Amino acid sequence: MLGATITAGTLSSAGTVTDILNGTITSVLGATITAGTLTSAGTVTDILNGTITSVLGATITAGTLSSITSISQKSFVEQPDIGITTADALTPLPAVTTSVLGVYSFFVHNSGANPVNTQIEISADGTNYYVDTTGDNPLAAGSVDVLVPARFLKYTRVSYQSASTGLPSTINVILNAQGT
Repeated sequence: MLGATITAGTLSSAGTVTDILNGTITSVLGATITAGTLTSAGTVTDILNGTITSVLGATITAGTLSSITSISQKSFVEQPDIGITTADALTPLPAVTTSVLGVYSFFVHNSGANPVNTQIEISADGTNYYVDTTGDNPLAAGSVDVLVPARFLKYTRVSYQSASTGLPSTINVILNAQGT
């Protein structure tokens, strides 16, 4: 059915529906609903006095949304720390609150002239850290590595240091993550 106005009844599956009045819809790609229940929809244009059980994607341009049980959307997050000079002492980058992230990893590029060591540290309280994963140490000059934690806690950070005493280098660390 490519277009229809339904005033009463049940529509079990439709590609494009223009208007539905007092009915039940099992699956719809687009619709204007005046009263009834919408079980699953890809795109919904207007809903007046109805119930939506599941929506894959929606844009609300006008109206009132009075109650939401949950909203879930995966979003891309990127956080670069560029041009970091390493030293002899192990130094942490600021911690990332990873409790709101689903999948995440740290891209490390040694853009300097000397090798570096890296590791991922995790924490439940943001104060006490546990060494979770070490990088491909030592990471040679001009090389890249991707650090992925093996365990999950609320906070995650990358720590780095020069691999050889007195020989600093420069690194770029880029967090790439996907929200939940």
